Amino acid sequence: MFLICLLFAPIVIAQPEEIVFRDVTDQARINVPHRAIWYEDILDPYENGYLATGQAWGDFNNDGWVDLYVTGNLEPNVLYINQQDGTFGVASQSEQVAVTDVPSGGAIWADYDNDGWRDLYVLNLGANRLFRNVRGEYFEDVTLHAGVGDARKGTTAAWADYDNDGFLDLYVTNWSCQHACDPVDLSLSQDVLYHNQGDGTFADVSHLLDYDRLLGAGFAASFADYDNDGDLDLYVVNDKVSHPIGNVLWRNDGAGCEGWCWTDVSAQAGAQAVVHGMGLATGDYDNDGDLDFYFSNLVKPMVLLQNQGDGTFVDRTDVARVGYDTERTVGWGTAFLDFDNDGWLDIYLGTSGLSANYGQAGMLYPFVDGIFHNRRDGSFARLDVEARWKQAASMGLATADYDHDGFVDVIVGHWNKGYRLYRNEVGQHSDYRWLTIRLTGTDAVNRDAIGARVRVTTDDGLTQMREVKSGSSLGAGDDTALHFGLGNANLVDVTIQWPNGITTTCDRLDTNQIWQISLAEAQASDCSG
Repeated sequence: MFLICLLFAPIVIAQPEEIVFRDVTDQARINVPHRAIWYEDILDPYENGYLATGQAWGDFNNDGWVDLYVTGNLEPNVLYINQQDGTFGVASQSEQVAVTDVPSGGAIWADYDNDGWRDLYVLNLGANRLFRNVRGEYFEDVTLHAGVGDARKGTTAAWADYDNDGFLDLYVTNWSCQHACDPVDLSLSQDVLYHNQGDGTFADVSHLLDYDRLLGAGFAASFADYDNDGDLDLYVVNDKVSHPIGNVLWRNDGAGCEGWCWTDVSAQAGAQAVVHGMGLATGDYDNDGDLDFYFSNLVKPMVLLQNQGDGTFVDRTDVARVGYDTERTVGWGTAFLDFDNDGWLDIYLGTSGLSANYGQAGMLYPFVDGIFHNRRDGSFARLDVEARWKQAASMGLATADYDHDGFVDVIVGHWNKGYRLYRNEVGQHSDYRWLTIRLTGTDAVNRDAIGARVRVTTDDGLTQMREVKSGSSLGAGDDTALHFGLGNANLVDVTIQWPNGITTTCDRLDTNQIWQISLAEAQASDCSG
């Protein structure tokens, strides 16, 4: 057995040995370098240092299996096609999306034009790129035509149909211009909000948001309906290293306000944490029907904000025991995932280690990733892991059940090394049931059904809620399929709340299967997928 491990570790709580992620990178035939520079020397920093990895899952050829796109930063980006046997091959279209003229960071898939094929957005140190997927056959660079080539220091992007017009809009986070600028030019760290015009083009509507609140050194963002009112709000995680405005929660207040109304409710909602924020996970970890936030930090504790259901959040980091405060932990990408299929969301946290040696690897030493198991009582236990293989710092990560075995896997971007695929092997010794649902919108609902919610109720009385999202963590694109662990329970009810307000129920779903459900099928009471 081969456990996820570390070079040095603080005290942790031991967990059953059967809980394991196995490094299957070599077997999966993933072999792409990540080459990047941060500090050459603290007194003479490299001007174009770019803290970024990109890892994005998406089924670009519509064969029912998620493919993988990873960015090389200073190396060419690579598109892998899922071979459906646990391995990946470099896609024939890979050179079309390699982006060799500028360093690349985050990446994310979304069907922005509703033609049934997932398109690819790549963030760069320089102009970002939008690649239109033409029937899965080739990619067309439509950046100039679409008008989404923001040229700042892009880190992460998020897609969502914030005005429910059926087309996906786009939010781009940008980090500070440090160390290329002295003094710091805050305009170079401005985030951007784009509105999809429905004709293949986008309009920059950043003016709808308070300008100063766009100027944090942004690392992550997610659209999420935190207040359960049926429209998607926006949470942005900022690094306090430059212009420390804290994290920003934008409440979606609907039409008006010269286009659309967004209200900054960060302070009143208790979500304005001022941290070295880098990664963001959104999910209902306590199964109470609303979305909670977990985000990473540098040296100081990570933060878990529990949604109170009344528009406010409370910091439950200490109670939940997920702070991971070792005084040398640097938190990066993170995600909620139910890795053991018991019906409760766990946490994966990518980390690096801080050193007194502020050279190239000053805060980018290898360090044990945090894997926190949900104890179902509001607290988590961190897995006891070993120190044998980890030779690089973790930065970005993204989740997907790439091999269709019913257990969620993780791809991790290791700084200045490459990408490692960690296969979830709990299924080797567990008979827990599971259910995965992939939704497709039609007509007035965006094709990716981003913003839709699914509630699954089982005969043990538990109801789980998941929301389809595109964009989270750091430079990440998680698979948009919704995964539910069921434990030993049986299904009672599956309810889908679509972004256009329609609610449908599917009562004939077998467990241990992946279901593809369209709005048209659900409305016809046909969830056979």
